[in-house]
Formats: sequence, structure tokens, C-alpha cells
Amino acid sequence: MADSFWTSVFGFSSGKTDKLMELINRRSTQFWGQKNPVWVDTNKPYDLYIRIPELRTVINKRAIMMSGAVPKLCDSDGNIVDAHWILDLVNKPNPTQSWSDVIYSLAVNDGLFNNSFAYCPKRSFDVRNLLVPLASNKIKIRGTGKLLDQIDTDGLIKDFEFWYDSNQYETIQVEDMIYLNTPDGINLINPVNRIDTLKYPLSNIMSQYNKRNVLLENIGAIGILSSKKSDLGGSLPMDAEEKEEIQRDWLKRQKDKLVITEADVDWTPMSYPTKDLMLFEELTEDKMAIIDAYGLSYYLFSQAKGSTFTNVKEGMKMSYQDTIIPETEQMYSTISHQLGLTDEGLYLKPDFSHIAVLQDDKNAEASAMNLRADAVNKIITAGVELSDEEKRSLLNI
Repeated sequence: MADSFWTSVFGFSSGKTDKLMELINRRSTQFWGQKNPVWVDTNKPYDLYIRIPELRTVINKRAIMMSGAVPKLCDSDGNIVDAHWILDLVNKPNPTQSWSDVIYSLAVNDGLFNNSFAYCPKRSFDVRNLLVPLASNKIKIRGTGKLLDQIDTDGLIKDFEFWYDSNQYETIQVEDMIYLNTPDGINLINPVNRIDTLKYPLSNIMSQYNKRNVLLENIGAIGILSSKKSDLGGSLPMDAEEKEEIQRDWLKRQKDKLVITEADVDWTPMSYPTKDLMLFEELTEDKMAIIDAYGLSYYLFSQAKGSTFTNVKEGMKMSYQDTIIPETEQMYSTISHQLGLTDEGLYLKPDFSHIAVLQDDKNAEASAMNLRADAVNKIITAGVELSDEEKRSLLNI
């Protein structure tokens, strides 16, 4: 049936018709003919981070926001401590990175692997003067095999192996390693990472890019050129010479190269409108799935429509309040614990008070406090006696 159809249109027998069909099928199968789903390999998160811009953009945005905190050392009463060896480490964690760089690296590794590591060897008198983030995909955790009744990290983990390459590794003791993880609710160590959860949207993004590339590079105008000549008896077919010329031209032409012929022909399109494929709508949905997985707001990222100053601002505040601040506080808390600061009654705290978008809340809080204070003064001026407890209650403190 296919052969007779193309023979009637182009006037060729099976051999040349098959050549045409082979070319069409070779070009279009990449775009239309895939029958089975193709999934990305989530066992290599860093490769996906490099290849998929939407994933890298979300992970980098989260890391930038987390690394923007100013570290403060506090005692158990919340007072700022100005002198301690940890402050020297914060000021110069390693020869090439600032503290912000370190937190950024830890956040990127956490975003990719739900694990992040930093080499921080213990020196004399329990002082540490070096902190180097390590690539999580080069670390192997060697567990003790004991999960119950363990109250210290070394009860769960025997040691760590840092692999320089497939043949060389170095063993790092538990006390010399900072190990952070974002729990999955099940595993105490080596939690399942977010990338596994995002397998399907990430695969769809890759497929969507592939389809767009095929459209741009290989598939031009697909359709049928047919004769427009007619007489009283109906349409007239092309003669053999015209068909041969058009056929040769079609087979050898490059993309965006027009077919030029003196034959009077008509064009019948066979392609599907690109806009009806909804490729960009699919990209948007998959991108939102990634953003949701990392607890950020869709309005923080570039988009074709729907973004206003107000919803960008509110999205930024929501991201800080619901995700960035709690997760950064948890990171600092774990670092404080693993470096032994909590044993001294101290802890590191991330301070986000300098972030411009968060200043509005502080200004509103200050205005509300002034209004409450004025109300209390008017009550007292009116001769009403208030106890200290009543004053605190009215001032909401």
C-alpha cells in the first residue's frame, strides 16, 4: 500500500520509493517513533546537574540563598561570642574558599546527593583550622552495621573513604569529617536523594529538548508535492522527468533549503503544528516539579508570563521562611554538634537579618510594637494601674 501510494505520487518503483521512505523514517523516528519511555540515569546526579539547566538553576539558587547567611557564634543564652577558634576557621576555612563558598558547596552536594561532607581534621587541644568541602560522589561511608542504641556518630559509621580516582583512596576518620545529610525519613545514613524522586520530570525535560532539537535540525516541512495541472477530465499527473527532478532535489537538500521547480505543484502538509505538541508547557510542569522538590517558589525563576514584582517578592519571602532559613539553621546546628561546640555551650547561627526582602517584616513588627507601646502609655496616663505581666501581655512580649 505504501509503495503504491508513493509510486502514484512520485512515479517511482519500489527501489527509489524505499530510499525516500527510509530517509523519512530515519528522520522522524527520533521524534515520533519512540514506543517505550526513556528514563535518565539517576545514579549519576552530577551528570544530570551538568546536562539539565533547570536542575542546575534550582540547586544553585538554593545554594546561593543558603550561603548568604552571616555566621554568628552564640552562647547558650543567645549572646554573641567574639573570640573562639571557630571564628578563625569561619574567617579562613581553607586557602581558596570563604565561609560562604564552603556553605555553597555543601548545599550543592546536599541538593544532588542528600549527603554533604567536609574534611575538618582535629588538631591539638581539639582546635580545627582547616575545612574543605568534598565531592559527595567521591565518598564511601563505611558503616558499623549497628543502628540501635548508638548515641555517637562513630557508633553508626566506622570511617569514610575519599576516592581520588578508581584506584586511589584515602581513609578519613569520623572525628575528622563533617557529615551532613537531609533525611529521607527511613535511612539514618546515606538517605535516598531527591534526584531519584525527580527521575520522571528530568527524563521528560531531556526528551523535550531532544524533540525540539530534532525539529530544528532535521525535520523541516513534511508533506506531499502534487501536480496542480488539470483538464476537463480532472487532475493531470506529473511527467516522469518532473518527478525525477523533484525527487533528486528532495533527497539531497539540506535543512532550510527550498525546493525550486518549474513544475506547477501543490503542497499538502503532513507535519503536526509545533505549538500543539505542548513542548513548552511540558517543560514548565517538569520545572515546577523540581522547584517543589527543593522547597522554593516558582516566581524566583525566569518565566514567560505570570511574574510580577509582588509575587516575586512574596515568593522570595516564602522561600526564606519555609525552606532556606530552617535548612540552613539545621546545617549550622549539625556543624556545631560535630565540631564539639555544643559541648562548650556554644553554637553557630546563620543570620539572615541583612536580606532586603526580609526587612519589611521587621519594619512591620517595629511599627506594631510602637502602636502597642502607645496604647499602654495611654492606659497608664488615664490612671489605670497595670502589673508587669499585664504590660508584657499588651506589648506581646
